[in-house]
Amino acid sequence: MTHLSRTTTQPFRGTVAVRLGALTPDRLRGPDFIRLYPDTYVGADTDLEDIRLRVQALHFWSNGRGVVAGPLAALAHGADCPWDDREVILGRRCRNPPDGVTVRVDVLAPGERVVALGAHLTSPVRTAFDLARRTPLVEAVAAVDALAFAKKFTADDLRAVADAHSGVRGIVQVREVLELMNPLAQSLPETRLRLGLLARGVPPAVCQHPVLLLTGRYVHPDLSWPHAKLALEYDGPSHRDITGQNRDAFRDGDLFDVGWTVVRVTSAMVHDPKAFDRLAVRVLRRLAA
Repeated sequence: MTHLSRTTTQPFRGTVAVRLGALTPDRLRGPDFIRLYPDTYVGADTDLEDIRLRVQALHFWSNGRGVVAGPLAALAHGADCPWDDREVILGRRCRNPPDGVTVRVDVLAPGERVVALGAHLTSPVRTAFDLARRTPLVEAVAAVDALAFAKKFTADDLRAVADAHSGVRGIVQVREVLELMNPLAQSLPETRLRLGLLARGVPPAVCQHPVLLLTGRYVHPDLSWPHAKLALEYDGPSHRDITGQNRDAFRDGDLFDVGWTVVRVTSAMVHDPKAFDRLAVRVLRRLAA
């Protein structure tokens, strides 16, 4: 075993470290190490929010028998996720899982597990299938959209997994998610915006529609109705500093030059139901003009 110290970022088994003489029991219990799970430790200077660490820690706790699933698998695949809880699939029941860890007994079909970040994970499409069964529906669609965008899979790929598990709990919602998902959506708020408008009677928007500018360059608004030359752009954190504001102003002007109207949407407009209603009315009026 390599030298262990407070800078050790790789999870390790405490009992193994003591047995091999790498650590004494007293030092293991001291300030240089953090106990993540039973008999699973890491150096005290480690970033505990690091996705690789979180995945590997569950892998070590399960003695390599578990498959990391759910939100943590989605994050490990490079996708944003509305949830952040820890879930692992085992082949048998676990009587005393660690606090904050959900253990599921499930059978994964061939191709539904992959190895990444030094651990077993559910594949991107299987991860999407599991998240598609969660509630609420809008967040499930947002999670699936994010995975589909990050890993470039389609509704047909997810439908194939759903067909292979047609009797599982939550399959009805998976079918709803399949009807609503859009692999072109580039953020969770974009999906929430798209579905919120649909729920308010706004005709379906096009995600990332290419618009040719006078400069010969293409831009791709978050949501648009090309026949009305109306675009909605969701302004996340990157749009709030002076650099982002200047970039948006130039882009909006370029779109105006080719006859497009841009409506910018903030998180406050999405989270406030009355503001969201007003936005929907505004879009409907423009579409009816």
